[in-house]
Amino acid sequence: MENLTFQSKRELNNKVKIPVMGFGVAEIAEDLPTQVKILREAIETGYRMFDTAQIYRSERALGIAIKESGIPRQEFFISTKIFEQQRYNRTTESVFESLRKMGIEYLDRFVLHWPIAGRYIQSYKEMEKLYYSGIIRSLGVSNFEIWHIRNLLVHCDVIPVTNQVEFNPTYTCIEQRKFCEKLGIQMEAYTPIGRGGRFLNTEPLVTIANRYKKSVPQIILRWDIQHNVIPVPRSGRRVHMEQNADIFDFELDRDDMKLIDGMNCDDRRNRNPYTTE
Repeated sequence: MENLTFQSKRELNNKVKIPVMGFGVAEIAEDLPTQVKILREAIETGYRMFDTAQIYRSERALGIAIKESGIPRQEFFISTKIFEQQRYNRTTESVFESLRKMGIEYLDRFVLHWPIAGRYIQSYKEMEKLYYSGIIRSLGVSNFEIWHIRNLLVHCDVIPVTNQVEFNPTYTCIEQRKFCEKLGIQMEAYTPIGRGGRFLNTEPLVTIANRYKKSVPQIILRWDIQHNVIPVPRSGRRVHMEQNADIFDFELDRDDMKLIDGMNCDDRRNRNPYTTE
């Protein structure tokens, strides 16, 4: 097993490096001051990869938090996404709008949030132009199934560096992970510990957590890491940010990994990418 720490990074297929764990910025707070406070706490905890999107309405807060931290921009991995703008051929405009809101000059990654039928190929081609210009350091996709990636690569030249998907103990994307691994596409997990604490009292996670003297969320995040998946948890509480980061002092044994793998029942909780319009 790799000897990783919270500050470790993985090399993407275009040689850009990304932290092994990110921080999700969706729905962390309604008002700007609270958003900034939460993001400042995440930065102080040690998070350096931030996953936002225009639809999250948190880009401005992220830019403020980074500036107030006093930490050089190049130490961060900043990623944002496009969703609705695909419908109106506003991909390029969307990139510059995100840069303006965050007060930065480049993005470490720009991501297609969903494979909107009839739109995502054209949007990705626009992203490629910005990638070649250097304004975007890497291109990613989110919620792309195997078919979407295959179709993308028929029409486009740049292989995505990441595919961020719903991934947790009851939805493990086995074939998708194998496919992406062959192409060198790094898998990422959004809401990896589930919404509303739905795994907190679930076996065998509780028993495993007790054995390692860790919390259930820590066990799930460690399981992600050992599957070479980058987890992107979110939290509005500093204590949980710190707990989520404290998963690099232990390793799940093979039997426990299999027990968690065995929870899979293809229980998708988010929308179906094949029917996203």
